[in-house]
This record gives sequence, structure tokens and C-alpha cells, in this order.
Amino acid sequence: MTNREIANSFNLLGKLMELHGENAFKVRSYYSAYQALRRLDSPLSDMDPEVYGEIRGIGKAIQGKITELLENGQMQTLERYIEMTPPGVIEIFKIKGLGPKKVKTIWQEMEIESPGELLYACNENRLIELKGFGEKTQADIIKQINFFLAAKGQFLYPTVEAVAEEIEKVIEAVDPDAQIAFVGEYGMRAPIISTALNILCTEEIEDILVEEMGEDLSYEDDGIHIHGVPVQIELVDAEEIILEQILRSSGEQIAATLRTKLKKTTGFSSESEVFEANNIVFIPAELRDYPNKSIQDIGDIAKGLVTEDDIKGVIHNHTTYSDGLYSVKEMAEYSQSLGYEYIVITDHSKSAFYANGLSLERIAMQHREIDTVNESLSDFKVFKGIECDILYDGRMDYEDVDLASFDLVIASIHSQLKMDEEKATSRLIKAIENPYVRMLGHMTGRLLLSRQGYPVDHGKIIEACAANDVVIELNANPHRLDMDYHWIELALEKGVRISINPDAHNKEGIHDIKYGVYAARKGGLSKDKCLNTLGLEAFSAWLCEKTEK
Repeated sequence: MTNREIANSFNLLGKLMELHGENAFKVRSYYSAYQALRRLDSPLSDMDPEVYGEIRGIGKAIQGKITELLENGQMQTLERYIEMTPPGVIEIFKIKGLGPKKVKTIWQEMEIESPGELLYACNENRLIELKGFGEKTQADIIKQINFFLAAKGQFLYPTVEAVAEEIEKVIEAVDPDAQIAFVGEYGMRAPIISTALNILCTEEIEDILVEEMGEDLSYEDDGIHIHGVPVQIELVDAEEIILEQILRSSGEQIAATLRTKLKKTTGFSSESEVFEANNIVFIPAELRDYPNKSIQDIGDIAKGLVTEDDIKGVIHNHTTYSDGLYSVKEMAEYSQSLGYEYIVITDHSKSAFYANGLSLERIAMQHREIDTVNESLSDFKVFKGIECDILYDGRMDYEDVDLASFDLVIASIHSQLKMDEEKATSRLIKAIENPYVRMLGHMTGRLLLSRQGYPVDHGKIIEACAANDVVIELNANPHRLDMDYHWIELALEKGVRISINPDAHNKEGIHDIKYGVYAARKGGLSKDKCLNTLGLEAFSAWLCEKTEK
């Protein structure tokens, strides 16, 4: 082991011991060893133990641990503390600016166990009120987590999208004659991009990017990186770029089939022209990796595919009543300014103490405020909803008589997430069977690239939703996109509607509907099977269908 690796082992040991509330004197001794060892010029591996035992800050106990690391590559004491600590919590230590005290608060008070969960909590403004944190600290943490996650080589779609949009602006400004096309996973709007941002271009653009993007661009072993995202550029003929865009934004099965069917391949200005000229039904990029379907079948799915313009209402939103940043009126007016016809306010229920969940008294207060806001609006309506916690035994967080006061109840799990498939499935199904539950929120509780969802039997849950006329949410927050789009086909077969919800905790969060639509399209969701494509009148009528089950 190198000196740095040995030093870092003591630094981690000190952090973990402090995290677990161990003796402060011992903790300081390991931090001192870290400082001493990281400054050494000579390799510890070349020294006699008696020599490094005489280094200031290295006593007999630490000397023995150094020898243990050099001989075995491990230190038993460190391994013991690692076993006591969730792996994701250890990862949080790698985020700049988070020491043991803050990590302890995050872990023990907020039950957060990974950087991704922490990022999600920051985006929901959960850290602002914590002692020792605040708005500026939260903003700094968000920035540092994004750097950390980017370094792991996988990216959420919006992260890559921001780089792609910046590249487009640069090229358009400097060389407007250059044609570029984004292909691969990004081209097919995959929720997670695990490869580079692949770009086809009719002219050399790398030098332009290097000159224009400055410190935002770096050279790594695998090529250029922009804001940490690897970018691969390939030069193609202008006559072929549209065709190549189609083929390289398709799964292997679709690409192979298209190659056998395409007769005319050049001289096009759009993807749709290629399909039309070759008498092939148009397949949008989102569906070009749709599994186990013929070109014709996928084309039929594409004809009724939901679009962002189809969404008429904003369902699942949080306000200052729980953990949102804006008032009911502010969220409503902003939604109306975007062209939507209604919004459903669904703050957290009482058990979500970490999110300032609503007591019965505060529910009554909010409902009075919603009535007042509605009186001030025209051609727009605010509905009274709740994101109600599903308790561990499957009961809802309020009694039925209280749930009856809401226009819409979304049932979600937020606590005690460590369950096996049988427990998670039964817990969800019991909630689905509650007569006041109209929608199931983020089915598995996953956070992409951060936290695996609890295991569920998707088939049984979808069957239960069909039997109880419960809509399934596709949570559009790009960290969630839950339910997973791969299960949309089964839901549609069973007659279950899907609702594309932003789970917005601020005004900007409403725009996440876009990412939900992308995922929904990949799953083949049609406009007529999406709940919030209903206009205000039709949605109001659907809400009134609530009956005893």
C-alpha cells in the first residue's frame, strides 16, 4: 500500500469512529496519524516498523496498525467500523464539505444512506432547517454531489441534456453551417446514460469546443469531457447524417430490421422523411429500443403516443405547508402561466415529520386557503390532494373519514424501506385496496443511480390497481421515473391508467413533466391512457367517480 492509501485508511477510521460516537481522544489520534503519514516522503513499505513508530503522531498502537495494513492490506479495526456503517454513508464522506458531524445528522436524523438520496433530499429542501446547515450549505452540497456522481461514469438524462444543449448553442454561434446529431442512449432518451454523449457532425467541431468551453472541458483517457460528461464526436457525410442518426439511435433489433428495409438513404432533411420515403411507419427515437415487437407493431404504438403538449394538469405538488418552497397560490399561478388547466396540491401526511407533514388542523387550514385561491383564479382550478404515507402495516396515515376530505389521495411509501418482496407487495396492495386511494405514488421508492427500490411483484400490484381502479404514478422527477417504463405495457394490458406527475417541490420542478413524458413514451404510453391528459372538466368528472369499493 502507498503512503497515501495508508494515511487515508486512518482518516476514514477517524471519521467512522466519530460518526459512531467513539472516544474523542482516539479519534484525534487517528486524524493526527493521517496528517503525519500523508506528508511522508519515504515509502512506509521501505521502513522498519521501529522507524515509522518514531514518527511524531505515531504511537505503538498506530504503528501496529500500519504494519497490519502493509502485511495484510486491511486493518481489522477499520473493517469492523466499515461493517457497522451502510456503504452509501461511507460514500457520503467522499463529498467535499461533509464531515462526520454533518454526516451523522444526515444519516441518523434523516435516515439518508447514499449520496443520491442526499441529493434528492436537497432538491426537496430538507436540509435547510437542520441545525448546522442552511440554504447556502444545501446549495454547496448539491454542487458537490453532482461532481461526485459525475465522476462515477453514469449520468441522469438531464445532466447530459444540459451538456448537449450547451454544445448546440456553441456550434450554432460559431459554425452555424455544421450539422450535429445526438445519438446512442441520449438519442433514445434513456433515463440513465451509461456511455458517452455521442455526437455525429458534418464538420470538425472539437477545436471549436476546446476554444469556447475553456475550463468546462478537459481531456481524459477516453477523450474529451465537458462538465465531467464524456463526449465522443464522429464526422459523417452531410448526405448521410439523418440516416445515421436513425440507425445509431436504435436498438440492435430495430437497427438491423431498418437496414434491410431502407432503399433510399440520402438527401433527407428530417427523420420522418426517411421513413416516409421508404414506406415504413414512423418510429420515434424513444421507441427504437422497444423489445420483442415488429416494426409495424411499434409503429402502431407510436401513432397514439403521449406528448408533453397533451398534459393538461399538474398532479403531485408540494407547497410551504410541507417541504415545498412556494405557496399554494404561487404554485397555482405558475402552473397556469405554463398553460396548464389545473394543479393538485399533495403535501405530505402527518407521519412524514422530516417533511413537515400535515396535522388535521393544518389540513383544514390548507383547504380554506385553496378555496380562497380558487376564488381568485379564472379558467384554472386547484384541487385538494394529499401524498399520504403508507404505514408499515399497509394502513394509511389518516383515518378514512379524514381521507374523504381530499379530492385526490396518492398513497406512497417514504419510511421503513428495507423490505423483502412479499412484505413490500402486501404493504402496497393493502393501501391500494383502501377505498379513498385513487393513485399509487412512486411504486418502488427508487432513486436512480442512488438507491435501489424495494423489491415488488409488479404483476400483482398492477393487478390490484386494475381491480381497485387505482391509477399508477409515473413520477417524472428524473431521480425517480418510478414506476419504471418497462412495466407500462403490462399496465395498459390490464386497463390501468398512468399519471405523469412532477412531484414538484418548487416551480422549476413542474418542468420535470418533460422527463416523465420521455419515459412514458419509451414504455408506449398512449395519450388516452394517461390520466392527466384529461382537461379540467373531464378530470373533475373522474374525481367525482370516487365510490365505496
